[in-house]
Parts: sequence; C-alpha cells; structure tokens
Amino acid sequence: MFSMLYFPVVSALATPSPFPNDGVAERFLDAVCEGKLHAASQLTSRWFDEADHAGMTERTLYGLQLHADLQLILNVEVEAEENYRRSQTMIRSSKRAIRTASCRNAAWQALYRHRLGTALACFSRVIDEPEIEPARAAEAHFGIVCTMHELGRARDAANALKELAQRVERCLDDENGLWRDLIETLRFDLAAQMEIRCASALGNHVYWQSDLSSDRAPLILHDAGDAIETMREPLSAVRAPLLRARIKYLRQLRLATCADRDAIGGLHQHLNWANDQGLGGYQRTLRLEIALATLAGQAPHHAHEMLEPLHQLSRNGSTGHRQIEYLYCTAKMRQSQGRVQESLQLYSRYALVAMQCLREASQLRTPLLSHATAPALQLDDVGARLPARYRRAYSYLLDNLERRDLSVREVAAEIGVTERALQSAFKRFLGLSPTELIRRQRMERIRAELTDSSWMNERGVLDVASKWGVQNRSALANGYRKQFQETPSETRKR
Repeated sequence: MFSMLYFPVVSALATPSPFPNDGVAERFLDAVCEGKLHAASQLTSRWFDEADHAGMTERTLYGLQLHADLQLILNVEVEAEENYRRSQTMIRSSKRAIRTASCRNAAWQALYRHRLGTALACFSRVIDEPEIEPARAAEAHFGIVCTMHELGRARDAANALKELAQRVERCLDDENGLWRDLIETLRFDLAAQMEIRCASALGNHVYWQSDLSSDRAPLILHDAGDAIETMREPLSAVRAPLLRARIKYLRQLRLATCADRDAIGGLHQHLNWANDQGLGGYQRTLRLEIALATLAGQAPHHAHEMLEPLHQLSRNGSTGHRQIEYLYCTAKMRQSQGRVQESLQLYSRYALVAMQCLREASQLRTPLLSHATAPALQLDDVGARLPARYRRAYSYLLDNLERRDLSVREVAAEIGVTERALQSAFKRFLGLSPTELIRRQRMERIRAELTDSSWMNERGVLDVASKWGVQNRSALANGYRKQFQETPSETRKR
C-alpha cells in the first residue's frame, strides 16, 4: 500500500523526539525525509541501546516506538510487534497514554496486515480519546485516509484528507512545512490513483467502479481533476526528497497511463530504489500501480513484467484486499495474451474477492472525524491489542456483557488466570481495568441502540440500558456522559 512511503514521515512528525539533543533529532528526521530508512533505524536502535544501559525512562518509549515503526516498514513485523509491546510497558503517566499508544500501535499493525476494519476502528478511537495530543490526532487522521483508500472509498478518503489539512492548520505548529508538504503530496497521490482507475481501459475494475458509479461519482472525478490541475506547479515547493521522489514517480505513472513509453524508465528507477531500501511491501504496491497504469496505456507486456515476481504470492494463498489488484491485473493481462479461459477464471476470482471485501466494508461506519462523535462499534479493535490468551477473556466478556452479575473473577477463572493477572494484563495493554472495559463496552452498546431509529417509539432509555446490564439511572447518566460528553437523552434527540 502506498501509505508505506508516507508513514515514516508521519511517525517522525507525530512522535515526541526521544533523542538527547537537537543534532541527533535533526539527523533522524533528515534520514527519514531523504528516504534513508535503514540509517534512521540504526539511529533509533543505537540510541535505544545506549538509553537501555543508562536506565529506562518514559521518554525512552518514544525511541522504541519509532524503531518499531521503521521495523514495520522494513518488513520486520515480529520484532516490531514485540517492540510496540515493550514501549507500552514503559508508560507511567496515565491510563489515557496507555490507551492511546495501544490503539495507535494496533492500528498501524492492522493496516499493514490488511485488517482494514480493525485499523479503522483503532484510528477512530485514537481521535476520540479525550485530550489527545494534536500531532497524534493528525497521525490518526492520516491513517484513516490510507484505510479509506484501501477500502476503495475515494470520497471518504478525500474528506478525511480535508479533515487532516484543517486539523494541521488549526492545531499544529508546522514550522518546517513538512505537514503541508505531506498533505499536498498525498492529495496529488489520491488524485493520480483515481485518474488511473478512471481510465476507460479499466472500466470493469468493479472494486473501484462500485464507488465511481454512485451518484456522488461526478463530484469525486471533478475533485480529482481539480487536484491534478492545480497541483502541477505548487508541488515544486515540496522539499523532502522522499516526497519529491513519490511525486516524480506519480508523474511518470500518469504518463504511462497515456501510453508514454518513455515513462517506463522513470518507473523502474523508483522501483529499484524501493528494492535497494528493502521495502518489500512498497515494491509490491509499485508493481501493481505500474501494472494498472500500463494496462490503461495499452502496454500489457510491461504489465506482465511487473506482475511476474508476484505470482508466488498468489500461489501462497494470499486473499482479501491484498489480492484484489493482483487478480484484476492478471486477468486483464491474460486477456491481452489471448488466453481467454484463464482470463475469465481469474476475473471470476477477482469479482468474488472484490464483492466479499465490499460486503465487509459496507458494514463499517465511516468515522465522522470530530471529538463529539462516538467510535464505530467494532468488536475486534480492542482484542487486537491483547495477547492471544487474554483475547479469550475479552471474547468471554463480550459474550456475557448483558449479564448484571458478570464479574472480573468469573472472567479470570474462564481463562485460568488470577484476578490480579487479568487486571495487570488489561491495564498494561489497554490502559483499562476489566471493570472499566465492561462499562465502556456497555455504554457503546447502549449508544448504538439509541442512535437506531427503529426502536425510538417503542422503548425507553432505561429499557435499553437494562438490556446491557445497567439498571441504575445515575450509573447510566454518569458513565455515559464521561464517555461521550453528552447525556443519553441528548443522543436520542440527535
């Protein structure tokens, strides 16, 4: 996914500097902006080792989190997950800080594993966290932009990007202009992605056409066209070499869509750079983007060259969103080669996977990016932050949420641990005690039903609360207001 290129920049901007002096911090940011990710990773690793010997402090967690981010980008996922967990154990300031870090780390790991529903829910929870740091909220907005694009929801991605730009302008001191450069580059990227997928030769790409064929499509296309036209000159002001490299690549990609054969050399150059940096996931994204562009530009032999190294992935059984573009491009390529039967079989597989993904996406609520909005009702974003053993406790908790007599002791006994161990694990990984989590989950269920107009004329607020194990009116009012900054009656009126 294209977010892999932007993530290290966003991470560096959103994470407080852990380094002992400005010189090291500047070297790290320069390495990231120049695309020297291995060098940046070595800086964080060396600094963390020195800090480890000198004694851990809460500031150390930022260095370890930055290191884990870079490991995630460089395909060292197991070590990244362990370092995320280690960084969370260093937090001493507040439960809110643990919750924010836990949601944030789980969101990025879920996005990179193409678990898009979980990623969207986690990013939304970060934004809705009270007193969230502006830079962390901006990072979560960026994550939602990327997730919406992967879900094939172009309009929602554009709206999320607009929210991000407004938040940066309103809340952040963008002294070096990197946030602005990032947003401008990302806007151009989304527009270019849309332009490619709107090419007439790709008219049967149903995953994207399902969004483009809706009554809002003209606005999407108009916005995309405007973005491309108005950004040709301003992009020359972008200074970060990493972003400029992406811009140059996107320009070549658009030329390839228009059957410009001279653009292929520039595309290969960017692909070789990604290979030199060890960005395996980003290389795969580039190959699929180039394949789409060259198919749109009636150059299937170039698409074949791009897709050939990806065939092993298909044989390894990768499914879901990760396979959509590959299956479509391969089907188109086989068609151009006159292998009609293979093309039909591949397109049938593509259509099935696309429809499955679209059906899953239709069940996700688009987060309205404001503090007053409740997070979407997701049952797996919390579980994603827990170790496997304690996910069983979470599942049991959810299955028995409506029972008034549900206790922490019962949940602990269900998975064979002590109450103290359960309390410690939940606080460590979620920033919440089991009791607090039960209360929050109950309030979310109550809110979901209050916003469902189908019951309004038949049931009262207390009836809904009672269904979810809350029978005390004051407990309902206090818990609900604390979580959502409004009363149940105010939710009902809206």
